[in-house]
Amino acid sequence: MTSVQQPEPAPSDYAYNLFRNKQRPEIVCAVPEVRPVPHFIDPEQWTFEQPLRPLESPPAGFDRKAAYAGVRFNGFYLFHAFAAAPGLRAAFDFAIGTL
Repeated sequence: MTSVQQPEPAPSDYAYNLFRNKQRPEIVCAVPEVRPVPHFIDPEQWTFEQPLRPLESPPAGFDRKAAYAGVRFNGFYLFHAFAAAPGLRAAFDFAIGTL
């Protein structure tokens, strides 16, 4: 009997659970719903933020292709959410505007 390998889902097909770091709220960890939550995501340091469905607009700083690569190699995707750090976002917008 031969085994049939399931095709890897496309980056836009993943549904994620987003967890925000309590000490550094600009740091978010995206974990696909089909994967286990990493051990470093504990309730003392992280809080559940929201689910992210495939067709929903992602939060600022989330990159679906980078998330796909991160999940493929690590099982999760860490990213910097610009909206959580308004001062940083303003500085980023200013820097981009001056280029």
